Amino acid sequence: MTSLQDVRQQLDRFGEQLQGTNPELYRDLALYLQVLRDGLLNSVQQACFHLATRFYPDRYCGLEAEQRQSLHAELQELVRRASSLLTVEQVAQLAGQGARERQLRRRQRQQEWLAQLRKVSEEEDGSPPSEPDGSIHLQGGLPISLPHWPVMPSLHLESAGEGHADGEPGPIRESPFSGDAPIGADPAETPQADSLLDENGDSLLDAFFEEAPGSTLPPPWNAAGLPRDPVGLLVWLDGFEQALARRLRNLSHATNVELLRAGLCPSLLPLSLLQAALEGQLEPLPAPANLLRLQVPLAPEAGGQLESVAVLLRLADLELEQPRLRTCRSRWQRHRQEVRRMAEQHRRLQRRLQMLEAERLWHQDIPSLPLSDTPP
Repeated sequence: MTSLQDVRQQLDRFGEQLQGTNPELYRDLALYLQVLRDGLLNSVQQACFHLATRFYPDRYCGLEAEQRQSLHAELQELVRRASSLLTVEQVAQLAGQGARERQLRRRQRQQEWLAQLRKVSEEEDGSPPSEPDGSIHLQGGLPISLPHWPVMPSLHLESAGEGHADGEPGPIRESPFSGDAPIGADPAETPQADSLLDENGDSLLDAFFEEAPGSTLPPPWNAAGLPRDPVGLLVWLDGFEQALARRLRNLSHATNVELLRAGLCPSLLPLSLLQAALEGQLEPLPAPANLLRLQVPLAPEAGGQLESVAVLLRLADLELEQPRLRTCRSRWQRHRQEVRRMAEQHRRLQRRLQMLEAERLWHQDIPSLPLSDTPP
């Protein structure tokens, strides 16, 4: 059987391996951002060129020469400021900020859910209406009985850094309380659901949102440098790419604002629509690279539909236009594949370590039990 020491040594070897490969990964990421900065202005200008000549040529021709020069100068300044933020450290800092924002939103959803539980409990407080004998009562609540739920004061609310809305519970329409008392129990001694929520609501909510083992580790962006454990490094890389896409999305929005101010674009797509397009939640119309073309629905009296075109810088489009950028991407993606493989092995070993540690503690505790408590 594998010993605790063997598993710990295998886990330590992951850290030693990453300590040797992280500098190369950092250089590949820095090179990718350098190539991105070098070609960013040309990509923005190309996108604006297609927008001005293919979709709004009349508007661009209607601008004065001074207006056109001012627009190009503003676009150059926007790209310059955005490029100054395209460093490994700045993107990693933005990734940490995004993780904290998602954590805050998840905590707010949890509190809203708890408030809904309290509201349902208050609305249904009182004796239920009498029902005819033999009637069947169906409940649409949760398959638990909160009055009989053991109090768990030791649990603490921990919000995940990388949550998704798909995994969050929706609004509760029915009471989650069964209201049944144990057979033979004194009703006066049975805790009510609403009082249990008031006193220990947070603890109960913690149980519903209990995190998987290891999910409460410190975020990988809190420490300087790249993480030295594969699971943390994989989370770091995922957040890095999300933050990079967010930085380009913000530049796209700022560019669209300048195009609107100059009178080149008739409308402005909100930031939420740009994000929805990046996440694949919209079906855009065919358009040149780094442009987003949508049919925006309007009221019938306003014409029914409006076609809107906006700048939206995408990593896939930028890499398609710049072969060197695509080559840099393939280099650090190879690191990512290796880190993913190591992370899977790391999780299995961590689970094995927990099992062995539990076995050790079990055998350590058995001799300390009183003779009368020792199982036969």
